Amino acid sequence: MTGRAIRAGFALTLVAMMSAARPHTQELGRITFPTSGAAAAQDAFLEGVKSLHSFQFDEAAEAFRRAQTTDPSFALAYWGEAMSYNHPLWAQQDTEAAKKALEKIAPTLEARLDRVRLPKEKALLEAADVLFSWPGDKLARDTAYADRMAEMHAKWPDDHEIATFYALSLLGTVRPGDTGFRRQALAASVAQKVYQENPKHPGAAHFIIHAFDDPDHAPLGLPAARAYAGIAPAAAHALHMPSHIFVQLGMWQDVVTSNVAAYKAAVDVNARLKLAEGREDFHTLSWLEYGNLMLGKTDDAKQNLELAKQTMERDPSRQPIRNGYLGMRARYILETAEWEKISLDSASSPRSGDAHGAMPGMAMSSYDGSTTWTFIAGVSAAMMGDHAASETAATRLGEARQKSEAGGNAYAAKAVAIMEKEVAAASRLAKGEKEAAVKLAKEAVDIELTMNAPSGPPEPIKPALELYGEMLLAAERPAEAMGVFEQSLRRTPKRTPSLLGLARAAVKAGKIATARQAYQDLASMAGARAQSPAVIEAQKFLKSSE
Repeated sequence: MTGRAIRAGFALTLVAMMSAARPHTQELGRITFPTSGAAAAQDAFLEGVKSLHSFQFDEAAEAFRRAQTTDPSFALAYWGEAMSYNHPLWAQQDTEAAKKALEKIAPTLEARLDRVRLPKEKALLEAADVLFSWPGDKLARDTAYADRMAEMHAKWPDDHEIATFYALSLLGTVRPGDTGFRRQALAASVAQKVYQENPKHPGAAHFIIHAFDDPDHAPLGLPAARAYAGIAPAAAHALHMPSHIFVQLGMWQDVVTSNVAAYKAAVDVNARLKLAEGREDFHTLSWLEYGNLMLGKTDDAKQNLELAKQTMERDPSRQPIRNGYLGMRARYILETAEWEKISLDSASSPRSGDAHGAMPGMAMSSYDGSTTWTFIAGVSAAMMGDHAASETAATRLGEARQKSEAGGNAYAAKAVAIMEKEVAAASRLAKGEKEAAVKLAKEAVDIELTMNAPSGPPEPIKPALELYGEMLLAAERPAEAMGVFEQSLRRTPKRTPSLLGLARAAVKAGKIATARQAYQDLASMAGARAQSPAVIEAQKFLKSSE
């Protein structure tokens, strides 16, 4: 089967799932989890565990509470509800809600342990106590919890649920800026064994994807990514997660297809459970916009923005929604180069008509949407010749960086520092100070390379390596620019602006074979709009160089 046929098959499968996955048809995968609870409570309990595996936390809590109602003495039903308040990969935890859920069994750990008979159930309750009640910060508890899960996995090596929660606990100890791949590799090896023995296990497929969610390891996660949406089509996050691998491989049409299905499912869940908007729905919507922009489908990206705008207008007071709107609009302006005169005051209190996008509620950014909006205001000002406004934006970004540093969030400060230098570089270039622009862009790169490769659409929204390549090209240094664009493409594979930059640099450097390959990649990009500027430029070059 050809790659094109495989992609078409994947798209048809997702469309079918969008039609088939209705609220009461809970296709969430297949697991085995024997417990001491009443038989009548098992279906709800298993639904809760499978929802946990797919990070459908609200639905998991609802299912576990149904199990509690059916069997009030079912200790693991309360354990499951407590676990729904822990979001390990985002370092988030509603500790008080989790403790209250556990206290419904009994007020102390000792009393809770007296209520269960099976050693495995006792061990799970003890591990939950470590996660929610031990001293120290979230990372300290996550690390201690992972150690406890390691002990359980050693004791019950063939238990799929213990193994899956162990794999997740390892991933839950990873923080932005961490180096090395040991924990991710161990988590992947544990999850892969479960997946091999049960190809319908939602947690195994899910955590394989998370373990390999970087440009170097993403090819190893592609089989699980292809399978996961079909394992749990009733879970919006399961429909979205394959796009983590697709983004890392530059498979833009698959990113779009995945998030069309995920967005619809997320909206359906919001309506069914009466959940607040701006969480999984915005997460998938922002990825959908990014995929459309990479394909040159600006009209589709505008429609994505309009949905975000409508959501914000329904609830303008909620900061996550405002942030989501700001970031999405900023990305649209950047990728389309449709520069606007943006008041810097709108970064603090935007009007609903002039500020779009921000971070998608589930995967919150390390800086807020107003910072991204200040960045795009500065870049737009530079491109429109308003040097004073551009320099003011850079100054404000510097102030935001200092505030982040003073608050002890050094990693977040790095992202703001990159934007600060990028705006300053754009301002210098607009003034004709090309070498000064190159120097500032290189300084942004030096910071970027101390950070992890992005897990999804780039943050900050303009990759520093890509900007550096563009500055070198503007400074008539095409050979150097080629190397930088190639490095950028290793960090953000097949990103359309980097491919275009590489092709242009190669033409200027007289490296026609490299130019042809880059333009060929653009011209043959699956799903790309035929009349997009990048495709037209690529086809024109390829035809002229035959």
